[in-house]
Amino acid sequence: MQLNGHALRIIRERSGLTVSGLAELAGISQPHLSNIERGRRGASPDLAVRLAQVLRVPLVALLAEPAADGRPDDEGGRTGPR
Repeated sequence: MQLNGHALRIIRERSGLTVSGLAELAGISQPHLSNIERGRRGASPDLAVRLAQVLRVPLVALLAEPAADGRPDDEGGRTGPR
């Protein structure tokens, strides 16, 4: 499953987690998570769900395209005024 690495990184940073910290909580290696954030690797559906649970966001937030201002779109694909 191809997650939006940019959205994942922004949500992780806003959650106050480092790559190492999120990787540990999700049960994967730091290089694996780093490669997902950079778009070099995909994530299994199970891992995508775990990441969303650890970050306390809906799964769609990790799949959505970032809004024009660079923020992940928390509305499940809707862009524009909120």
